[in-house]
Amino acid sequence: MKKYTLEDIPFLNKTFLFFSERKLRYDIVSSFLLLFLFENIITLSFTYKSNSTVALEFARHAMTQNASSVVSKAQRYLDDVQKIVMLCHSLVDLKNKDCLVNPSLQACLLQSMKQYSHFANICIGLTNGNYLGVERRNEDAKFVTQSDKILPNNIRFLLEHQDRSVGGQGIEMWYYYNVDGVLVGEEKNEILNFDPRTRPWFTMAEQKGDLVWTEIYVSSGSTSLCVSAAVPIYVSEDSRLTKMAGVISVDLLLDELSLFMKTQKISDRGVAFIVSKAGQIVAYPTNFASSSALGGQRTLTSITESPDKQVQIAFQRYKDSTAKEEGKDGREKINNKKDVSDGNIEFHYNGETYLASFTPITNNSDIDWMVGVVVPKNDFAKSISGMQRNEIFLILFVALIATLVTFYLSKRISSPIMAIAEETQRLKDFYETEPLDIKSNIAEIKKMIDSIAAMRSSLQSFGKFVPKVLVRRLMQKGTEVKLGGKSCDVTMFFSDIQGFTSISEKMSADKLVLHLSDYFNELSKIIVDTNGTIDKYIGDSIMAFWNAPSSDKNHVFNACRAALMCQKRLTELNRQWELEKKPTFLTRIGLHTTEVIVGNIGSDEKINYTLMGDGVNLGSRLEGTNKVYKTWILASETVHKIVEEKFLFRPVDVVSVKGKEEGTAIFELVGQMAGDSHLLPSKEEVDLCERFTQGFKLYREQRWGEAIRFFETLRADFPQDYLTGLFLERCLAFKDNPPKRNWNGIFVLTQK
Repeated sequence: MKKYTLEDIPFLNKTFLFFSERKLRYDIVSSFLLLFLFENIITLSFTYKSNSTVALEFARHAMTQNASSVVSKAQRYLDDVQKIVMLCHSLVDLKNKDCLVNPSLQACLLQSMKQYSHFANICIGLTNGNYLGVERRNEDAKFVTQSDKILPNNIRFLLEHQDRSVGGQGIEMWYYYNVDGVLVGEEKNEILNFDPRTRPWFTMAEQKGDLVWTEIYVSSGSTSLCVSAAVPIYVSEDSRLTKMAGVISVDLLLDELSLFMKTQKISDRGVAFIVSKAGQIVAYPTNFASSSALGGQRTLTSITESPDKQVQIAFQRYKDSTAKEEGKDGREKINNKKDVSDGNIEFHYNGETYLASFTPITNNSDIDWMVGVVVPKNDFAKSISGMQRNEIFLILFVALIATLVTFYLSKRISSPIMAIAEETQRLKDFYETEPLDIKSNIAEIKKMIDSIAAMRSSLQSFGKFVPKVLVRRLMQKGTEVKLGGKSCDVTMFFSDIQGFTSISEKMSADKLVLHLSDYFNELSKIIVDTNGTIDKYIGDSIMAFWNAPSSDKNHVFNACRAALMCQKRLTELNRQWELEKKPTFLTRIGLHTTEVIVGNIGSDEKINYTLMGDGVNLGSRLEGTNKVYKTWILASETVHKIVEEKFLFRPVDVVSVKGKEEGTAIFELVGQMAGDSHLLPSKEEVDLCERFTQGFKLYREQRWGEAIRFFETLRADFPQDYLTGLFLERCLAFKDNPPKRNWNGIFVLTQK
């Protein structure tokens, strides 16, 4: 009997070929129609029922989150006040007659004012009328004894000390401090116009006998509204009897809370605010002030004066819902709860529905403030409702025409894919992929797989001549390979091996190349791992940069870290090479940050992705400048300014490099202040840098005698430090032959 094959049955043969190597557009047609219909039917049925609930829950969640954020912030403000009150309480030693003349207490008050910008005043008043207080300077503050003279701008804090036991009238001393807490002036006033015993915070604390919060009032030192926390101070007369000896108080500025409220954005029309239970506005987010002028002073504004009518209505609904009345059984009950659900208030105003909530601020104090949030319900629902309507219309429209246009669209989809496969094949020499393990019966995908395999093979060979990392980054960013560039801030890295010429003369060419390759591999890996781009290898030198082609906001930090890591790694390699009887490579590095032109530069025949600009010359010169000062990593002033808090530097000099006339400050990079323990500086390095910086300052100020004594002491402690000896010699020379009056301290370098 004859055996039949697929070739003998044309229909089966065509069917087999169709399924084994079918066209992509047929798969797209069938898959698209089935998935489209199934997915959208399920989606419509589900979203139609759940969107409204989701919108409402989202609105309530957003309100709760916003209220919680404001409550936490306000509570921190109030807790800060109570914390400082109790801290000052612990520092007052009433057994000492001059207990207010206490440097530790005064330093505590000043430090607290510096740390907490929302404090207006911290003060201590005694029952004998003595007083100690620190207040923040107002813009128009004037001298106490010269009321027509405004205090200098450098004064930030005013410390007042009253002593009524001096003379008949007593005496008042005013001390003025700058922003760093340094005393810059003082005044003596023999007329006492202020008695702390008459202030609300004193009288209220005296009456209650415990921590008390005052009503909101105008601060005595400003026109700003404040609230004060005060606590009485007691002294023991005997083992059983105590009496009040004074009161400690801290004033909290309410303006800080209003500024914070401006940052709380619930929705386009939502409002968050702080209000007292009596209806007085404590903080409000808009330009509407929480206080108004009355008789030259500021007074608290009622919520009934709010420019937002919905806020007034929300507060009234809250009051109605929490109002209590007496029932028939004599018990109190909550009245009018019809608009309240789960702590949220829902009401209608001007044809729109609003949601509101009021959350008390509790911090174990007498404060009766609440955080109010009012938001239109539509702000959350309208976007979802609009999307839902558009989705329904779109799905219905697409469903009607999908059958007619799917075949056409499938052809449009498959054609670009084929074009991509052909383009990939043409570009195979410029992109590298990992081996693909994909099997498919679709003819187009098979062709793409073959093309990618060919490209990978080519790139493996081509990548030995062109840096793979640079090519990959340019491809990922979509940078067109053509001549041109753009301005960009970059951090440049230049390195060079000390005495390489003499090393190369003692090694054969093949051994030298292998040894240098090991060196380049180690340093290049560090540069690439810290997001750097290697520009080129010039003999034994490396030129690299950060922040191009990929953006790197930490490019200065990464470059400094890479320089330290390179030196650390070279220390380890040199020990290994010494054991292997190979030459060691001592490397000098220069770092500079500036704006340059970065891009594809060259000719039609050869293009190089590199840097151009005046700053490149300075960066290159810094590397060579190491030879002059016997340093290993030199950084420019721009590098130092950006990362001086994160790395240990010491000033080296102000130099004018060859080819430049103006001077630039240069710094030695010594270590990283925090992070990798291998890069941390030693205690000796920290000590040397700090002390050398002081001596360098004396040198720059031309205080030659002091500088000489300073550097002589430093050289005795660090006899191996070349820079110390260098500047000692300079100071000795300048002492005998002082420079000209217009000396700018610039040292002109005559070599590269």
